[in-house]
Formats: sequence, structure tokens, C-alpha cells
Amino acid sequence: MAINIEGLKIFPGHVPTTPLLWPANPQHADRIQQTKGSAKPQAGIVLPTTQPNKSSVQPRTTPQNVSHVRVVTSPAVNGQKTVRVQFNHPAGDPYFAGANVYLRKAGQTQPVLVAGGAQSPMSFTVPVNQASHVVHVTAVGNWGETDVLSSPSHPVRLV
Repeated sequence: MAINIEGLKIFPGHVPTTPLLWPANPQHADRIQQTKGSAKPQAGIVLPTTQPNKSSVQPRTTPQNVSHVRVVTSPAVNGQKTVRVQFNHPAGDPYFAGANVYLRKAGQTQPVLVAGGAQSPMSFTVPVNQASHVVHVTAVGNWGETDVLSSPSHPVRLV
């Protein structure tokens, strides 16, 4: 059984010797297909602004700091002390997603993450120690976290 394609007879087992041209029109053989995009914002997604120099898209930003950090400690049990940290969330801040609690031990420059969560209060357990330490509370959002050393803090003694 032979198949006839554009004047060529092709049958099973036959290897054609005539080259096939693709695309059929040789004038367009070396053209590159391109897709052009637009950098214009889609008006249906962006809210209009009344200020001429202000972008209508909100900037990426970290949340506001928490406030009124308070520390409550419980009596030591087997050489361990439970510390409960309370704070106020930044009111009406759309970027606030949670908070992290850091403990900066006496004599150390870098605080260590000891607790994290979405709301106050948060608790952690540490060994009893005579030195004075500092608890820092940072605000966390989708675009980052406030600076640990400039966030609200409270001194704590673990005796």
C-alpha cells in the first residue's frame, strides 16, 4: 500500500531521498517568533490614588514594633525557671503576623531566639542564673522582622 504526498510515493520500508522543507514557505524560514509584553499596570487590580507622586501599590514593609513588654517568672523547679513574656500587638497594623522572643544573656552581645508565635503571652524555660538578662520581643510580618536590638525589651533575673 503506497501513500501519495505531494507527488511522492511513500510505502512501508521506503526511505525518501527528496528533502522536506519546513516551513513550506522558505521566505519565512529564518524568522523568530516573539511574544511582546506590556509593563502597564492592570487597572482592575490597582486602586487609584489622589496623590500624584505616590504609588498606588503598597510598599513592602516590616510591621510596627510591639509595645508594653512585661515579664513574669515562676518559681524554679529542678534548676529550671519558666519565663512568661506578655506584650501588646501593634493596633491596626496589617503587616503584623506574629512575634519572636529573644533572650540576651549577661555578657553576650547576640540574643538567642527562645520563643515565637502569633499572640501574647509566650513562654520558655531556662536554667536558673544569678546574672541579669534582657528579653527582646520583635514583630514579624510577611516581609521581615523588626531589628532585635532596637525592639522593645525588658530586664529579667533568673534566680
